[in-house]
Amino acid sequence: MQPIKLENLREMVEAGAVKSARIVGQKGGFAVVAHVGMQQRALGTKFGEVRVFSVADTAIKTLRDMGLMQFSVDVTHYQAGTLRAARGDTANRHRKAREALEHDKWFRDKVQESLDKTKNGSAVFIDHDEMWDRLEAYARSRVAERDAGKAKPAKAKRKAG
Repeated sequence: MQPIKLENLREMVEAGAVKSARIVGQKGGFAVVAHVGMQQRALGTKFGEVRVFSVADTAIKTLRDMGLMQFSVDVTHYQAGTLRAARGDTANRHRKAREALEHDKWFRDKVQESLDKTKNGSAVFIDHDEMWDRLEAYARSRVAERDAGKAKPAKAKRKAG
């Protein structure tokens, strides 16, 4: 059976040359077979191979988008499976992309908030030297807290008895 490209099949459907179509289950997915005149033509890829959809929903949507509203589904030889090997890196890549988008949104919101405060006069600006003085004072207080914590006598542990 000679596969037919999506664009060519779409043109034949628009011209009324396609009499009917079937979604045929096979190992790992579903193929679309169109009845064009006296021939059966499978929907193909751009490389001339039969196109296999991993789920029937996608095949149905493809036929519907072409203008075919009635077709049959044959699952006689359908066997569940995967068409491609699983890609473990995909979930991680999507998670990182989502985190990057969330950070970008947060950053843009903070910049906009600062611009709005500057524009309406509610922004508080601290002099460079004053800020360093504050940071040094904070650091000294943290060191003092840490050192004070070391000076405390350790509590004696009681033996359970």
